[in-house]
Amino acid sequence: MARMTMHILSRNAARTHSMLPPLSPKKSIELKVPMCCEVCEENVREELTVLEGVKEISIDVGTQKVIVWGHCDVRLEPYVVLRAVKKVKHRAEMWRK
Repeated sequence: MARMTMHILSRNAARTHSMLPPLSPKKSIELKVPMCCEVCEENVREELTVLEGVKEISIDVGTQKVIVWGHCDVRLEPYVVLRAVKKVKHRAEMWRK
């Protein structure tokens, strides 16, 4: 049975020193990340939660899909999110539709 988890960051945790606009639109970035266990999932989550602008993270280990929702600012670009995940999961790639 596939397990899916979602992590919502608090408003203060998602913001850093350069305060984001309060009504900034949100976008999602989808990744395919090979994960086999809860440790893999936690490692991916830890890398993503430190990125500026990340609001929510959804991880489905069964389908190997990670969805990151965040503010549409320069710091939360797909290549930045992918590079962060590749620090712990080298075979991560963008999700193909």
